[in-house]
Amino acid sequence: MAAKEHFIVIGGGPVGCTAALFMSKLGHAVTLYEGRSDVPTDPEQSYPIGVNSRGLHALDDVAPCVSNAIRRGDNIVNSWEVYAGARRVALLPSGVVHGTSRGQVNLGLWRACANDEGISLRTNHRLRSIDFATKTLHFDVYDPCGGDDSTTTTTTPSSSVTIDASNSRVIGADGVNSVVRAAMQIADPDNFTVRITPWTNEYRVLFAEPGVMTEGLDPRVHYILGCGYAATIENDARQQWTLVTVARDTDDIVRGPARLVYARESTEANVSSLREWISSSSPQFAPLVSDEECSRYFSRRTYRGAIVECSKFHHDEWIVLLGDAAHSVLPPTGEGINSGLEDCEVLGKCVRDHPIASFSTYQRLRYPDIAGLWEYAYHLNRCPSFVGERIARTMFMIIEGMLHPSVSDSLFGALSAHRPSYSEIMIPWMRKRRVLMSAARLLWYPIAGVWSLLMIPKTLLKFATRDNSAPKMKIVKSIV
Repeated sequence: MAAKEHFIVIGGGPVGCTAALFMSKLGHAVTLYEGRSDVPTDPEQSYPIGVNSRGLHALDDVAPCVSNAIRRGDNIVNSWEVYAGARRVALLPSGVVHGTSRGQVNLGLWRACANDEGISLRTNHRLRSIDFATKTLHFDVYDPCGGDDSTTTTTTPSSSVTIDASNSRVIGADGVNSVVRAAMQIADPDNFTVRITPWTNEYRVLFAEPGVMTEGLDPRVHYILGCGYAATIENDARQQWTLVTVARDTDDIVRGPARLVYARESTEANVSSLREWISSSSPQFAPLVSDEECSRYFSRRTYRGAIVECSKFHHDEWIVLLGDAAHSVLPPTGEGINSGLEDCEVLGKCVRDHPIASFSTYQRLRYPDIAGLWEYAYHLNRCPSFVGERIARTMFMIIEGMLHPSVSDSLFGALSAHRPSYSEIMIPWMRKRRVLMSAARLLWYPIAGVWSLLMIPKTLLKFATRDNSAPKMKIVKSIV
């Protein structure tokens, strides 16, 4: 039997907590460091997600209380429906994905860690740096801001602490802005490189009152609407509709409705514009939104992240990166939390079966799968301005969805119940993309080119008569 070790987990999000539970189940001692004072219990500090068979399988192994809670209730996603105004234009059957919120999953996993005797939780500890020569971790320690349910800390540290990790192994699960990953870059710039590609979308969430339903929306369906993504989450044992509004980098953020995603003031004009935007682009959701909620919307944070691609996931057998710290992707992939939870399951098997070379084994087994997921995320994140390319991409999406097995059916549909690897899904998808996109471009590029030439006079006239006095909006890019 392998000797028991001590694992240090950086980050108390869903992936960090799940990794800690896997290591503890194997009999190892675990210390988990988290920068917050606690995990938020307010669902309105989170956003909706779908947990598929991949994520649930990992949770079943170490946190059945959490996976059972996700499965309980009326939260199975029967399908995704895409709408243009009030007209449905596409449908993807599912029946194997469960809707919830990231915060709800995180809270359940945090409580599971707190109840695990093999895991020690250290809150208010934010990793500042790593000394690879001495194998020490340097943390800033913060004081809570106060209150019985405070999850925030003071802005300046009250003290610092250095942890000797020379006899420990470190799991970096500290998200897209990972301090662990940044330290690895500094320590080994020749062998460890990172490509960070910002998302081309930014999000802010609108909430209906808990328990309030409408005939226009089925709680067992997730909707892709004109201005965002509508889904239910659980709030105090009641279902609550949410609308994740989106602003794309190609949107007009000065005069267009997408500017509301960035707006910070709940002025009468902004509230009225928000109502008008929802009513026109997502009429199904409009009856659920109160004037008070429209006002609160502008006080909430926005969400913007990045695709993170690392050249490798580990530093020797001392540090390994999991989840967004290693391979942040994109919300439309639906695989952010699910891929991270599966990371923990794969790592657990590597630590169990290959204790001497567990991190390098994890790299060998996991990297090819994640490489396919990156390719899919990059495709979805591209935001072309040329109309010919946009039409070609739309044609590819429609035709690929008709060819079995489609990428969406393999990720969210009936096929996802079998948990095919990402490489099994993405290699055929990339082949189809190469052929279908080339054909679509041959057809639509010439047509779009002629159309663009014909539109030049109109574009020049619009440019010449534009209102230069319109205020420029400062975009607040909040990274998660």
